[in-house]
Amino acid sequence: MADHFLSKITVAPADLVTAGDRPVLERHAELRALLAERAGPEVAAMFAEPLVSRGNDAAPPTVSWYTEAEGEARPLSALPPGERDRAERYLADHLRPLRVLAEDPATSDLALGVLSVPGGDDILVVGGKPVIVNWGLLPGGDGANAGSRPAHYADTLGRFLPLTPPVPGTTHTAPHPPTAAAALGAGAAAGTVAGTATAETGGETGAEGRPDRLRVITPLAWVPLLVLLILAGAILAWLLLPGTRLFHTGDTRPVITDQAALDAARANNADMRARALLLQEAIDGAVCRADGVLVVPGGLTPEGLTPPPLGTEPERRAGAAPDALLPNDAQRVVVPNRGDGETGETTLLQLIEARTVLVIARGTASKTTTGSGFVIGPGLVVTNQHVIASAQGEGGQIVVTGAALAEPQQADLLKVMGPLQDTGGDFALLRIGDTSLPPFIVHRPTGSLKLTNVIAAGYPGDVLELDAAFKALKSGDMTAVPGLTVTDGTVNTEQQIGPATHMLMHSAPLSEGNSGGPLVDMCGRLVGVNSFVKQGSMQNRGYALTTGDLLAFLNGTPAAPEIVSEACAPLIVRPQVATVPASDPGTDPETDPEPAEN
Repeated sequence: MADHFLSKITVAPADLVTAGDRPVLERHAELRALLAERAGPEVAAMFAEPLVSRGNDAAPPTVSWYTEAEGEARPLSALPPGERDRAERYLADHLRPLRVLAEDPATSDLALGVLSVPGGDDILVVGGKPVIVNWGLLPGGDGANAGSRPAHYADTLGRFLPLTPPVPGTTHTAPHPPTAAAALGAGAAAGTVAGTATAETGGETGAEGRPDRLRVITPLAWVPLLVLLILAGAILAWLLLPGTRLFHTGDTRPVITDQAALDAARANNADMRARALLLQEAIDGAVCRADGVLVVPGGLTPEGLTPPPLGTEPERRAGAAPDALLPNDAQRVVVPNRGDGETGETTLLQLIEARTVLVIARGTASKTTTGSGFVIGPGLVVTNQHVIASAQGEGGQIVVTGAALAEPQQADLLKVMGPLQDTGGDFALLRIGDTSLPPFIVHRPTGSLKLTNVIAAGYPGDVLELDAAFKALKSGDMTAVPGLTVTDGTVNTEQQIGPATHMLMHSAPLSEGNSGGPLVDMCGRLVGVNSFVKQGSMQNRGYALTTGDLLAFLNGTPAAPEIVSEACAPLIVRPQVATVPASDPGTDPETDPEPAEN
């Protein structure tokens, strides 16, 4: 039982949202276990624990809410803009896994029940993280009125987890799994169907529901139908004339609009200008010591290392800042070699090489595309949908290869989401026969990743064109393995470009062929999936889908990656530097205001 009291509310029995003929509040233990298993413990912790008091004849029922989080509870709406933005990003990121639960008939009742809250003030922030109270309740006796839920949901938690609304008046004659929004509006849909059936019956009926009399149709009654047929024929003939054909395109509005992409580009430009100013200030204030170590304002090296005192031999290993001005060499970064039972340490470069693969897709028209991918579980590989799009049709073929694989592997497509502009996602999950490759650990951050140093890995096409091994592979040499390309950079900005689409814009150079490859922090954890490049006047900008979006896509699949949220603390093997006596005059920046020449 959580022991930190948050709030208390008086309820009426009609306010309780039910699931399986029981109030959702009474299924808290089942709900928490479901969220912890399918969405992660952090998602489960966002929903406060209820303590229900049934009341008596004189007192109405009450619900007291508790949390395991420590700290002052403040309403989300009362936070300063910066704190509120961070809390809202966290909320949107961690609610996304519930979309899959809400669309699964086996779990939709619980998921939709926990997403029902009375109002916008039911989100509190405790210790910097959002906690939702009063879930499982709808105001004014609407708990049992399913028809009132969609509009109410859109005004409350729908701001952070949009669900596709049902089409009013639409019914299906064949069974289909209900969508989340359709389940929310089940009552309204049932009323529509019932009303339609009553209207269509019509006429006078006897006691057993049979018509009392048969209506006689006279020849005159066919005149309107004949007129309509003549008009329809005339319209059809007109439409067939050249230049008059009209085609209804339906609702083809993209999920990601041009305006959203423009806003993201502007935000990235602003962050790039801020980054340039920060670098200029570092250059202006940098000091080169006599031993050749460059120290920037703040007392660290550009790689985020604390320099040893002059005349002192530095330790071979040192902790570095994850947001250092310059990323460290991936061959000098030491990381835990975790995954598939592996232990010990390895270099960041070796870890990435063991988990990154080349994806080759061939369509029926002999069109071949290449991209990148990475291991997310035993025999499971993630890439972009647009990488394997040419092979999605009948007769398509997908092959995965890489230095860590003994031979190229045929891949089966397990799940796909795309194109990005239409669906808000660009993911494909593949299965290969070789289950020996270790998977990436997934980092789901609790705060911003801005200025975090990252490594992008993959197989860019402009490099493959000159790769002799790739040419041999295309010629049929299945033992040939192209070389992996890694680039480093910094996360410039984070941007939401669609209702459920979140991007990391970074400076690690990408090009065509990097699509689907991993974006990794300096601790070897996956932080994004590289998806596309925007060409600028001076440099290309890389865009990666966030791990929050990836985890939402992986829900309901065999992939169950290890998820961590701890901030990165890189461990670096220092380069050797010359040792200069500390007493050497004019070499210590603390005693000599004039910097030594480098």
